[in-house]
Amino acid sequence: MANGSENGMEIQAKSKGKMKLIMLIVLPVLLLGALAGTYFLYGDKILGREAAEKKQERKHEEVGPILTLEPFIFNLASNTTRFAKVSLAVELKDAKVVEEAKKITPVLRDRALYILSAKTPEILIDVQSREPLKQELVAGLKGLLKPGDLRSVYITDIIIP
Repeated sequence: MANGSENGMEIQAKSKGKMKLIMLIVLPVLLLGALAGTYFLYGDKILGREAAEKKQERKHEEVGPILTLEPFIFNLASNTTRFAKVSLAVELKDAKVVEEAKKITPVLRDRALYILSAKTPEILIDVQSREPLKQELVAGLKGLLKPGDLRSVYITDIIIP
């Protein structure tokens, strides 16, 4: 009889161990399933809000009219006879300003050429040096237009043979 009660206890112990093992496996799987279901049902709404916010940010960053200047070919500031070809475009406030800027294009080109020809090949080649160069061009060209008319300068092409 003692063997019978011991066998019963072993069966109960084994069943409790199996139950713990099942709980350790089933509960995390159920939890992951619930999380996946929640993401499946509501994930688009959450991501949709983020996408809508990004669209609103893009609306605030509207690009104004752009005046493309003829490419500049100039000698670089170095002891060698190297030259460069650079293309620029200027972003302006509105179409009215574009018409005004077209009238003074030779003056804009002269000022930009003055700034660009003072640069070495290393400055023009280095991508990290381009942002300060663009800021210098904006500062140089802003004086030729009314305040707020010039938004930005874009370097669209650089060739240094």
